[in-house]
Amino acid sequence: MTSSAKQAARGTLLAVVLLSSGLVLQAQSQAPRKPAASDAGLEKLRSVAESQHEIFMLLLRKQEYAKAVDEAGRIFEMKWPSDQEPLLLKELMSLSDQLVHAKQASSSLQLLERNMKYFRSVESRVSIFKEMGYIHKNLGHDDKALDCFRRAKELEAGNEPRP
Repeated sequence: MTSSAKQAARGTLLAVVLLSSGLVLQAQSQAPRKPAASDAGLEKLRSVAESQHEIFMLLLRKQEYAKAVDEAGRIFEMKWPSDQEPLLLKELMSLSDQLVHAKQASSSLQLLERNMKYFRSVESRVSIFKEMGYIHKNLGHDDKALDCFRRAKELEAGNEPRP
């Protein structure tokens, strides 16, 4: 490599370093955006939900399943914005899965049944009915599993499932 080529390479490298440093300095010099009141409220909800989740996990470890289901329900009782429903559904499914893995499928079903009322979207309700169907199927409750899958299908078809 010739000395002029080396100088050009160093110049390019220096420009990249300065450019990236400038971007970092610019990003740091901008005042941080103050969270809106709704952001603060959402952060508080998430913090409380995190504590509830940990209470659930500890009760699960202590094998206090009925108490765990009750505590988990408090997560879904909170006044969540509707755009948080997908996240809440993931949480519900995760908690249900924890109970199933602890060989507490009946508690998992209770959790799902009790908290379905907090989910408004068709997609969420379909997911919950299907999860209940899978659990019933694994328990050998074929008629209950069929009912859950039929209710999910009715929702997907645009019909409100029977109670």
